[in-house]
Amino acid sequence: MTDEPESPTIKVAITGEEDQGGDRPELPEHLLIAGRYRLARRIGKGGMGEVMAARDEQVGRDVAIKRMRSANPSPRAVARFLREASVQGRLEHPAIVPVHEIGRDSDGLPFFVMKKLSATSLVQVLAEQAPLQRVLRAFTDVCLAVEFAHVRGIVHRDLKPDNIMLGDYGEVYILDWGVAKVSGEDDDFTDVTSGSGEHATAAGTAIGTPGYMAPEQVRGLADVDGRADIYTLGCVLFEILAGEPLHPRGFHGLESALKGLDARPSLRSMRTIPPELEELCVQATQKDRTVRIQSARELGERVQRFLEGDRDGELRREVALRHLGRARDAFVDDSEAARGTAMREAASALALDPQLAAAAELVGRLMLEPPATTPPEVERAIAADDARSTRVVIRNGLFVVAAAILYLPLLYLVGPRDIRYLEVLAGLLAIQGAAAWKIVRSPQPRPELVLILNALIVVCVSRMFGPLFVAPGVAAAIAMPMVLTPRYSRLGSSLAVSTLMIGACMLPLVLEQLGVMSRTVFVTPHGVLFDAPALGPREVPSIVVASVYAICLIIGAALSGETLRLQTRSAHRRLHLQAWQLRQLVPVSK
Repeated sequence: MTDEPESPTIKVAITGEEDQGGDRPELPEHLLIAGRYRLARRIGKGGMGEVMAARDEQVGRDVAIKRMRSANPSPRAVARFLREASVQGRLEHPAIVPVHEIGRDSDGLPFFVMKKLSATSLVQVLAEQAPLQRVLRAFTDVCLAVEFAHVRGIVHRDLKPDNIMLGDYGEVYILDWGVAKVSGEDDDFTDVTSGSGEHATAAGTAIGTPGYMAPEQVRGLADVDGRADIYTLGCVLFEILAGEPLHPRGFHGLESALKGLDARPSLRSMRTIPPELEELCVQATQKDRTVRIQSARELGERVQRFLEGDRDGELRREVALRHLGRARDAFVDDSEAARGTAMREAASALALDPQLAAAAELVGRLMLEPPATTPPEVERAIAADDARSTRVVIRNGLFVVAAAILYLPLLYLVGPRDIRYLEVLAGLLAIQGAAAWKIVRSPQPRPELVLILNALIVVCVSRMFGPLFVAPGVAAAIAMPMVLTPRYSRLGSSLAVSTLMIGACMLPLVLEQLGVMSRTVFVTPHGVLFDAPALGPREVPSIVVASVYAICLIIGAALSGETLRLQTRSAHRRLHLQAWQLRQLVPVSK
């Protein structure tokens, strides 16, 4: 046997002489009971008994022995203890722990020997979120075992997840038959008191565990029968499906059972609850026992039919239409919360009835038509994608900076008249590279500094080569990736980037026309003359440098365009694939 859990069970409260004797002292482990059972450790205890692990030396097997806890039990307590052993012993069923022997120890107190279990309580199985199929199969076995007891005139009266054990090899056991009602025998539990206040019951009238007791048990009706166990099984099935008990524990559980609750698990859980099982929960937990499911076998067989794939098409369609109605109501709102509700309800309707065209159309619209406002979760995903795109653009810019730095020695070969501009350009490129490297490594990239440095570089190039010669090409090459970079401020807009680049090109020209700087552009009858500080007296190197610049500018523009084309095509491809996959799953009506 496993440890017996302590729970708010309203059972026989042993009163009188046995309560005055205290617990029995622990026996030494080497002691033999009845000359054959060698005691080991205690593995559980309950109200009037304790369970010890033991070894049957005669047969050579491990067993569990339940014995009286009190040192001086009353004759009534002994009779009840032996009654439990007798009830459990007469139920020879695979799901009921067999009793091997009933006897008395050296103190003359009764004990009975049972099979020792290697199992886990349903409470723990549910807490570990075991597969639903496995738990439902075990539940059907419990239903058949309870039906077996009912046929033999025995009502358990205290079924609950604590008293249901699942073995390591598919076994299922029902424990604790101590308060079972036996047909034709006196139901002598006159010293039990249940609850308090408005719904208090007289001593001996309410037997069971609050939260799992049927209303007739709470009321203390004398003719409680197997339908009370069916109510409890409905509560257990609800807990399996919803992940929480139907009723609260303690006194509030008694009130809840008398008042009655809506026993649809879907009202308490975000899981998709099969309507066949939900209907079973409702039918098994009716307050009026005459309209409940009338046998544990029927309950178990209907669960088994569900496991075997039997589905109630009409019921599913009816439930699907209810989900569809709620989805349509939520879709009209179009708020974030309502749209999520609409999606869940429409998907539930489609899962229940895949042929429901209206649900398929609504799911298609929800998937393909964007909401009026973007949900915060999507905004966060877009922001993360923008950050990745910015880092990619800035990382590519690092290669451009590196190429520009390698280009500087060619400019030096020209023999510029004023080398200071070349030194300033080298310094700006170095600062630009450091800033880009920092942005690439930052979790929240902010490219505004890079844009400002780019403008300064264009100003420098405009002064070095003249505002109408090299600078416009450099400004255009810089503006394209900067506009493609996600915006983090107004400075990143296409208008701001264009204005900044035009200003960087034209500022030196304006200053030249105002006489602030020496002129680099002269218009003569023979054409336009460029007299830039970066151009030296050596004609051949100047032509080479200019040719390399022109080639690099064209290649850079082509590569930027190709990158943009590939990214756009990839995005379109993903969207079309997603739409195609959705159409295969949810055909949109034409």
